[in-house]
Amino acid sequence: MTDPVYDPIAAFAATLAGHGVTDVVISPGSRSTPLSVAFHARPDLRTTIHIDERSAGFFALGQARATGRPSVLICTSGSAAANYLPAVVEANYAGLPLIVCTADRPPELRQWGAGQTIDQVGIYGSNTRWFADLPVPSDWTQAAASMAAMRAIDLATGPQRGPVHLNWPLREPLEPVGAVPVPAAITPRPNSHAVFQLAEDPLGDLTELEKGIIIVGPDVAPGIEEQHKISDWILRFAESVAWPVFAEPITQLRRGHRHGNEYVMNAVDHLCKHSTVDSLRPDVVVRLGASPTTKPVRQWLERVRPEHVVLIDQEQRWHDASFTATEHHRVSPVTALGRARRLGGGVRNRSKWLDDWWGLDDKASTVVDRIVEQGPRLSARVTREFVDALPEEAIVMTSNSMPVRDLDSFLSNGGPNTTFVGNRGASGIDGIISTGLGLASGQDGPVVVYIGDLALLHDLTGLASAARLGLHLTIVCIDTDGGGIFSMLPIAQGDRGIDVETLFRTPHGIDLNGLDGFAGIRASTIGEDADIGAAVKAAVASTEPGVDLLIVPVDGDADVAQRRNITAAVGEALAR
Repeated sequence: MTDPVYDPIAAFAATLAGHGVTDVVISPGSRSTPLSVAFHARPDLRTTIHIDERSAGFFALGQARATGRPSVLICTSGSAAANYLPAVVEANYAGLPLIVCTADRPPELRQWGAGQTIDQVGIYGSNTRWFADLPVPSDWTQAAASMAAMRAIDLATGPQRGPVHLNWPLREPLEPVGAVPVPAAITPRPNSHAVFQLAEDPLGDLTELEKGIIIVGPDVAPGIEEQHKISDWILRFAESVAWPVFAEPITQLRRGHRHGNEYVMNAVDHLCKHSTVDSLRPDVVVRLGASPTTKPVRQWLERVRPEHVVLIDQEQRWHDASFTATEHHRVSPVTALGRARRLGGGVRNRSKWLDDWWGLDDKASTVVDRIVEQGPRLSARVTREFVDALPEEAIVMTSNSMPVRDLDSFLSNGGPNTTFVGNRGASGIDGIISTGLGLASGQDGPVVVYIGDLALLHDLTGLASAARLGLHLTIVCIDTDGGGIFSMLPIAQGDRGIDVETLFRTPHGIDLNGLDGFAGIRASTIGEDADIGAAVKAAVASTEPGVDLLIVPVDGDADVAQRRNITAAVGEALAR
């Protein structure tokens, strides 16, 4: 019998136990019943009961000081959580690991005068290494709960040891529906650092497996130069194991490499939309950098659930919203990949596995090329034409929403060694032009901003700053008169009686050419028959302070139709 409340909590406890936690300190309370019962049911955890939470906190602190392992604190809601504060403060300044689990009312009961309810969100302030206001367990999965446990251990015992705080909103009924679940301890692989030590060889013998994939997300390194260096390491590693590489342009892996293009896929975004590729289930996936921008790759990982998904995460960002990672290693990509190559040598440089992926990739790329080149000039063709016109030293600052996705979907591998960057931390459309200006302030070569009309309007103050700062910027703006990405959402499909145009796409009706002559802005519209390449080359060759704004009008409805046509045509080609 499944229990929607206890199953995730039991998975959380099983993961803590499997990763070396041995001690749990519980203070009695009603709201914390599921936590107390689930943890106390485990024979591999030693539970101690303290009626006073202040004393309980310092007791757990003493355990952590003695063992070096995090002790778990469990209490009910309200002032009980506040009484842990002195011990949490001490753990912070002493660098001692604690995992503090406070029960709380569910969101619908907060701020409505429910008994024993205070604001527990961030109650310990800056004294924790990590805080999370968790979902109600019945809205969560066991995989997500297990991942939260691994993250809690990692951050409590990492280079800056200290307390973490997990706030658990619990909804009545609080009793189990049957027997209390006690799953087997969820243990890491022997090589994993999760047992409180750093993995020197996170990949171990996994490189011997033929069916592997390397997925590279944004921000694999903080600086552009370092990104290029790591991209070379990734390609050398891919060559040694003959694994395909899934990477978007802002990883610096899609353009300019003299070698390695036989490993970096072109059409992953198109392939992963179709269940046909689910038959190519990898045995191991190595993930580097942040989460991939393209949703189809994330959804494909969720569907196939490889046995080994190794997250190389030097910055401890834990970017895994799909909860597919089976291992997390706090180590630099260069260290991890370099050590794997030295230990394994050249395992293979070609394989049927790689050939199978390339066969599908070639099918998809052929379809995309045909539709884009034979169709009208829409976003896909604009993306290709303006990038192909750039000099090798150019840097492209890519806006969020559609531009960053269009580069991934429609840009072919090879070509000049253009550098692509993007703000994929919070992934907002704010400040894109200002970020481009910041790049331009430290670069000798041209900086080009690739942006949509809404994001451009969102940063008009940045647009007006270039001339004042003595900087030059080229901007290529796709103008669909509104938020094109919203037309791709499910809510925009079918007749739901919802005014999608007003509520989501938000057409503004502004003639962007009206910016011409304002604050050093030189605006021009690139019509259907005009040469985008020539306009881009002229703009990037200029050194005059200000902005060369190239506006490319695109029919939003036709753009959406072409994208859907491509998806359908690729699906048909893969099925043949």
